[in-house]
Amino acid sequence: MSERSPKSKLAVLWAVMLALPAVLAVVAVQGFYLYGFVTFETDFCGSFAALDGEIGWVLAPGTESCISGTDPQTGVPAYHSTVFVNADGARAASVDSATPVGGLLAIGDSWTFGFGIDWAETFAASLTRDHGLPTALFASPAYSGAQALLLGERAAVRVKPHTIVYLELGFWGRAVCTGDEVPSGILKPCYWVGQDGVAHLIVPPPGEVEAKARFGLLPGGMVGAGEKTLTYFQISRPIAKARQFLVRLGLRSGFGDDFAPVGMPDDLAAIRRAHYEKLAALAERHGAQLLLIDPQEVYREYVDRSAVRYIGAADWQQAVADPMGDLPPAEAQVPVDGHYGPGTHRLIADMIAAALRR
Repeated sequence: MSERSPKSKLAVLWAVMLALPAVLAVVAVQGFYLYGFVTFETDFCGSFAALDGEIGWVLAPGTESCISGTDPQTGVPAYHSTVFVNADGARAASVDSATPVGGLLAIGDSWTFGFGIDWAETFAASLTRDHGLPTALFASPAYSGAQALLLGERAAVRVKPHTIVYLELGFWGRAVCTGDEVPSGILKPCYWVGQDGVAHLIVPPPGEVEAKARFGLLPGGMVGAGEKTLTYFQISRPIAKARQFLVRLGLRSGFGDDFAPVGMPDDLAAIRRAHYEKLAALAERHGAQLLLIDPQEVYREYVDRSAVRYIGAADWQQAVADPMGDLPPAEAQVPVDGHYGPGTHRLIADMIAAALRR
């Protein structure tokens, strides 16, 4: 056999040298996300999410799971809660629990869902048990305002509520897309402001969510609903971050971040107004009132409908924030995690019941 020529050896050497930085970059990225997977402070008994082509994901009907966390300083378990999703996709006391009809419908993200506490400790359960106000809870950890709205549109058909409860603690900002073109290839809905200055609610193209999932690419935030897997951390997260970087550079349209709004101030104002109007319209279509709890007063300047009951910063401070300071720490907040604890949820339930009585 003839030996390789010097030119061939040189070509192989250059190929190896040119490929080496790319290989090292891939190894570094995968190592970073592997570390993120290993050190992720929340544990789950399993995923309680199901892919959804319009919303990204919903709570998987008829599933049972748990959420727990450990104190990173001591290694001691800090909290443990069970999760049951009934046949309608609502968080409930058990997988066999019926969804209340004709009462209240609570929609939102992890703060409404009751991340880190049991169903019986949520404000929805307290309203049902302590105030005689049957409440259906349709919410998911890591949801955006757009996801909550779209799920609320489906749930209202089933629940037929007289009141829709919406607690806004900043998660409207998770639904912001930017760019010159209508976003495509997104895996969850978002608001996008066109050159007309109007905020449009954009949903993923038909089949996009399911097609990407076949390659391990899942919607950002789905880990909050128990999707804590190596696939999520080592495929979904790196690819999502790369795409968000391109959005920030102005090279494509879509999400600049999973959890923070990226856009011009005028765009964000248009998005907040559009989201408020869609929430109010949802309630009106179903002959319900919207109870809008808005401690940060994101929507105060837009409230102009008689069918909207508004709870702003002052009422929240008096009913929740101040008395929360008198609660034992584990009642006020989930240890280590920081979400609202059982005592704070009871305060929220009391506030809602009082508002409805007024």
